[in-house]
Amino acid sequence: MEEATRLVSTGDCVRLWDVVTMAPLEQFNPHNGRSPVAQACWSSNNQYLVSASSSGDKLVVSSLKLAPVPVVELGEGKKQTRVCLSSSFQFLVSGGLDHCVHIWDLKTSRLHRSLKDHKEEVTCVSFNASDSRIISGSTSGDLVLHSLTTNLSSQAFGHGSDHPIHDLRLSTVKRSLLGTVSDSGSVVLWDSNTQKELHVFDGAHKAPASGVAFSPTSDLLVVSVGLDKKIVCYDTASRIVLRSIRVESPLTSVEFTPDGTGLVVGSTQGKIYQYDLRNSSAAMRVTVAHRTSVTCLRFQSSTILVYPFLPQSSKLGSTKISSKRSSSSVSNSSQPDPVSSRGPTHHRLSTSTGAERNYKSVGCVLFLFDLNPETSGVLFLAQSSESQWHSKAAQLRLTCLQKPSLYSRCSFVSQVELAEKKLQADVFPVFERSGPVPPAAISSSLSQSTAEVVGHGGAAPLSSLQIELIQNMIHETVEECRDACHKDIINLQIEMIRQFYILLVEVQGLMEKYSVNESLVEEIERLREENRQLRTKY
Repeated sequence: MEEATRLVSTGDCVRLWDVVTMAPLEQFNPHNGRSPVAQACWSSNNQYLVSASSSGDKLVVSSLKLAPVPVVELGEGKKQTRVCLSSSFQFLVSGGLDHCVHIWDLKTSRLHRSLKDHKEEVTCVSFNASDSRIISGSTSGDLVLHSLTTNLSSQAFGHGSDHPIHDLRLSTVKRSLLGTVSDSGSVVLWDSNTQKELHVFDGAHKAPASGVAFSPTSDLLVVSVGLDKKIVCYDTASRIVLRSIRVESPLTSVEFTPDGTGLVVGSTQGKIYQYDLRNSSAAMRVTVAHRTSVTCLRFQSSTILVYPFLPQSSKLGSTKISSKRSSSSVSNSSQPDPVSSRGPTHHRLSTSTGAERNYKSVGCVLFLFDLNPETSGVLFLAQSSESQWHSKAAQLRLTCLQKPSLYSRCSFVSQVELAEKKLQADVFPVFERSGPVPPAAISSSLSQSTAEVVGHGGAAPLSSLQIELIQNMIHETVEECRDACHKDIINLQIEMIRQFYILLVEVQGLMEKYSVNESLVEEIERLREENRQLRTKY
């Protein structure tokens, strides 16, 4: 029997839920019962759970192998209210009311190191994907990066005490992308490598923002919640607000479902709201979870992603990638991905209609075709990592989010699979031919090759409208790419001219400084003549 995917929520206690049915599995409180549990974190093998309370009484590592049992207690009396586990389960980082960030060695159950870079209460701590750095935020508005390799901390950066940091997250797809929310209601995106601000969504919330989360399947989607009762979705590429969902009560926490298609949010009334971003703005399920505010929501680590809100008849099954690769995909799915806990994992797509679905990669675009004759069509459009796709993808995402009926036929995939050998042989040589190639010829060849591959094996071919849609999209992309390259070349030429002019001015200055000065030579000759005349007379 397959183990159920679990969700942990914290509030007046720690509760574990079956993600599919939202039935409570376990309920316990390893802390002082008079104070709420502030945060919880899963181990990478899902057998342990680390928790911290709002009073900071202690940090507790609980084993979940059978019944929840506390196995390790750390930091008693150190007032630690925030906690995060490394993926290797070797180190635990915590922060809290003592203004310090503590690193604990779980093998020895001892304090490994204390960092005193903050001046006020530490409100959030996190490891990066490689466990090489720790990032922390505080009520003073400061963010600090600490390297475990060099044991050095960065200079504090942030927006100051007017923007106290309430929550932070690192993207699992674009690992340098950092998102923070503050009591001012703003959402800020940072580059954690350079500590540079990328964008500020000012006024995203009219009240303090309380939580932020990145999509586990795309670095382009980020969501925040706040005490203004709003869920706000943003596009990090075009830097626009995609949609805003109004909820009946102030919100305190947010988390994406493992497949990236849904959200769970917690409220001050102790309720957990579940949303499917593909369908509508209404909550699919509301669960009364705690007597106090829901302080934290976390899904367990998982390599096989199952969307929890689908009915039992449409559980996610295996996806046939191609007839040549079906056996290898099945064998590979049984083996754990060594980086699955740190990065995105591939979707398993519903096959409840009996439709045979297939991934096709064309250039930088990924299409998922439904090969069932009755439902044939383009179902999925992948977002390219190329910059010229960002605006188009943002418009399409916004359209899909505004039209629930369209979302049932369109979704987004952040990982581009390799095309089949036939598609590679037919399509990619188009780009490798020497000499200029008309964009129309490229798009026509791509669409024809795509249609041939999709219709191979007796399946229903694409309609002329679908082929034309694909051809137009590819044509526009090639045109945009050509324009972008042309602009880059022009900018490069301008920069070269500017640099040459700067060098010319510098050379002229040096020549004037060190070359023979004719006026000075004439003055010397005049003085010599006067000297000879004076000697003659006197």
